[in-house]
Amino acid sequence: MHTKRAAITDVAAAAGVSRSTVSNYLNHPHLLSPPTRERIARAIADLRFVPSDAARTISSTDTGTIGYIAFEFANPFSGVIADAIERRASEAGRTVMIGNSAGSTRRQEEYLDLFERKRVSGIIIATLDDVEPRLEEMRRRGTPAVITGRGSSSALIASVSVDDAAGGYAAAQHLLDIGRRRIAFVGGPFSVRQVSERFDGASRAVEETAGATLTAVRIDERSMDAGFAAGVELATRGSTMPDGVFAVNDLVGLGVVRGLASCGVEVPRDVAVIGFDGDDIAAVAAIPLSTISTSGDAVGETAVDLLLAELGVPVREFPTRQRIVEPTLVVRPSTVGDAAPVAPPSASGAVGRSTTSVS
Repeated sequence: MHTKRAAITDVAAAAGVSRSTVSNYLNHPHLLSPPTRERIARAIADLRFVPSDAARTISSTDTGTIGYIAFEFANPFSGVIADAIERRASEAGRTVMIGNSAGSTRRQEEYLDLFERKRVSGIIIATLDDVEPRLEEMRRRGTPAVITGRGSSSALIASVSVDDAAGGYAAAQHLLDIGRRRIAFVGGPFSVRQVSERFDGASRAVEETAGATLTAVRIDERSMDAGFAAGVELATRGSTMPDGVFAVNDLVGLGVVRGLASCGVEVPRDVAVIGFDGDDIAAVAAIPLSTISTSGDAVGETAVDLLLAELGVPVREFPTRQRIVEPTLVVRPSTVGDAAPVAPPSASGAVGRSTTSVS
C-alpha cells in the first residue's frame, strides 16, 4: 500500500506554525526561536518529512539578490560604499538591486515595499531616521537588514557606522592644534544623527581648549552650493569671521573654500578649512582639502558580510551585530599642508550649541 509522503504543509499543521515558518526552519533556522525550532524538528521526525531540493529552492527566502537603499548619491562617498557593496556581493555570488531615497522618507518606504515584494534575500539601508521598527517587522517575515551610516538602536538589527564623534573631535582638535580659536561648524540638519555627533565631537575638543569658541552655521543641504553660501556668509562677518571651519562633509568644505575665496578671503592664511569623508575630489581641488577620512570600502564590505551572516552564510565572525569604522585625519593645504594620516582620539559627550542659518 502506497503511503502519502508528508508535505511542508503537514509539518506546519503538526507544529502549529505557518508554512513560511517551516521554510525558514529549513533555510534560515537562526531566524526562529529555540522553542519554535524544537516543535518543527519534532513534527519533521514524527512525520518522517524529507524536504526536496526543489521545494527548498522554491520556498527559500534566500534569492541571491540584495537590496541596497542609498541616502544621497550626490555625495561621492555614497558611490564608494555602493561600489564596495556590489563588489563584495559579487564575490559571494549575489546581485544587488539599488535604490536612492534621496533623503525622502516616502521614497525609502517605497523601496522597502518594493524590495520585499521582489523577495530580496536581505536589505542594506543607509537611513537617517528611526527605521528599526519597520526593519524588525521585515526580519520577522524573513528579510533581514543591515543599517549603514549610523549605529542601530535595536539589538536585533545589524549596523556598520563611522565613529562620527571621534571624527568631529579630531577635526576640531586639528584646527586648535594649528592655532585656530574661532571655529565654525557648517552642517545640518542637526536632526541627522551623523551631523549632531560630528558637532558634538568638535564641541568637546573646543570645550577643552581655553579661549576657543565654536558656532554652528546651519545648512539645509550637504552640498557644494550650500557650502558656498555658508562661505560667503562667514566672509561678511568682518572681525567676527572664524579663523577655522569644520565642514560636515567634503562637498560642503569645498563649497566653503570657494565661497570664502569669492570674497577675497585666503585659505588657509585667513581661514583654515577641514571637511569629512575623504572624497577623492577633495584631494585634487585647487586647494586640496584637509579631511577626516573614512573608508567607504570598509563600510560597504562590512555591511555585506554582516548581511551574509544574518542569512546564515558567514564569511567572517563578528563579536557583535553593530560594527564601527574608525576615521583618520588627513592634512592637506586647506589647513597647513600635506602630512601622513593620524588616527583621531576617541570622543563622546555633547555641549551646547550656538547657531545661525544659511539659506
